[in-house]
Amino acid sequence: MGKDIISFITNDYFIIFSVITIIIIGMYLYFNYLLKWLLNMTINSSNLTPLTTNELNNDLIKFGFAYNETQDLFYSTLYPWQREYGYGILYDYIAPFFCMIIDSEPIYFKYNNKYYLVELWKGQYGMTTGGEIGLYVSDKNNIDTVYNSVDDNNLILMSYILKKKNKVIITRNDNHWWLTGFKLGMFSKPKDLTMEISLTFKNELMRDAFINGIKEKGYKNINKYNNTVYFTFNKPYSKQPKTKNRLIKWIIQKYNKNNCKLYNKITKDYSNSLDKINYIRSIYPALYKELMNLGKSSIFNSIKSGNLL
Repeated sequence: MGKDIISFITNDYFIIFSVITIIIIGMYLYFNYLLKWLLNMTINSSNLTPLTTNELNNDLIKFGFAYNETQDLFYSTLYPWQREYGYGILYDYIAPFFCMIIDSEPIYFKYNNKYYLVELWKGQYGMTTGGEIGLYVSDKNNIDTVYNSVDDNNLILMSYILKKKNKVIITRNDNHWWLTGFKLGMFSKPKDLTMEISLTFKNELMRDAFINGIKEKGYKNINKYNNTVYFTFNKPYSKQPKTKNRLIKWIIQKYNKNNCKLYNKITKDYSNSLDKINYIRSIYPALYKELMNLGKSSIFNSIKSGNLL
């Protein structure tokens, strides 16, 4: 029994978890201090220079995102720098350590001698609630490989409606390889989110290959019309990463929820993200930069800097 405890305490997973926990506690204390400081500041908001959607998008473009004023949401562009890094199962395992508590659903299928991955995500991405659909391809039949993002010739029409407790919060529709939408300052539990999805494939062969893949995953309520497949992503059928256990979820979600409270309390006098972000940008530029770290940007930044792979 004693050896087992020593082994647990000294294994790499426990060490990493302990370090992450200490960092999160430290950041939690820092943001609480920051909240008190910011709330005590006297800011004359009437003197703020208005922020336009174009100006915000000029700032966002280097992060691979853009702002949709109509829905008051953020989304990934067609040609973000993240596209060159593809996606693999490792990314889902490390997501909680980047403050992402999300349901993931990888669906694999073979078409035209290539191995495809359609992956679905929904949940809490740091200070945002959101959903994603990604389409990737590989020459290898190995779920541990990093799949490449499909090229422009293989984009498909993707659509989804993201609901929180049956209330629509995001709708997205585009020819894409990575269709996303994020609501800044909204906190959610993944189990409270549902995605109603439609995917239009290039032909019947690709459509049927995907249907076989999603049936193998466990889905039963699947509809089709021409080359379009309709289904709902609610509770994932895939086994979720061990890194998303109850304790880690509780710690990370506590941190995420407090950051959302901080953001919403600071910007309580404004009704949309454009004005809220302009206020943050004007009084606390460092926090503004943090707000630009949307979706999975933190994971891709680590890959890009060589700190992950």
